[in-house]
Amino acid sequence: MQAFNRLNMKYIVSIFVVSFLLTACKKKVDHIVNYDNVIYEVNTQTIYSSNAQKNKQKSPELIISIMYADIFNQGIQTNKLLEIAEIYLATGDKTMFNELIFSHFLKDPSAIVPTDGQMRADIDQFVEDTYIKFYQREPSEYEKHYMINLIESDANMTVENVYTAIILSNEYFFY
Repeated sequence: MQAFNRLNMKYIVSIFVVSFLLTACKKKVDHIVNYDNVIYEVNTQTIYSSNAQKNKQKSPELIISIMYADIFNQGIQTNKLLEIAEIYLATGDKTMFNELIFSHFLKDPSAIVPTDGQMRADIDQFVEDTYIKFYQREPSEYEKHYMINLIESDANMTVENVYTAIILSNEYFFY
């Protein structure tokens, strides 16, 4: 009987130890919270290192939409975009249309455009801001030198002239 109790007791103790180990050894699961999508109300903008990285052509609707956003710092209303895009498709000379619609946007009183005095006060900063705004890249040293020289050498050069030249360039039509 004593042998039975000892065997029974070993059996009970071993079952207790095994059950204790099975219930005590649980993997602790940590939930990692990823905060990489926090919005600080700042528009992210892709900055290209050169115009060679731009190889996809923009659609007419995208050109108009981006042009509007560049001038007014807000998105265009859908009905207005569709109306302008329809006229764009009906027009034969796309370059002339782009110049006319851009000029129309610039003449709007709600357009956010620096004055000629602001441009001439800090030409270097104006050129950098213009390239980043319209081309999403910084100007090369040659481009910067050329634009600064162009603005300084021509007293009749206006912000509208510079912006129109940027808008009508081939680079503006690619992303």
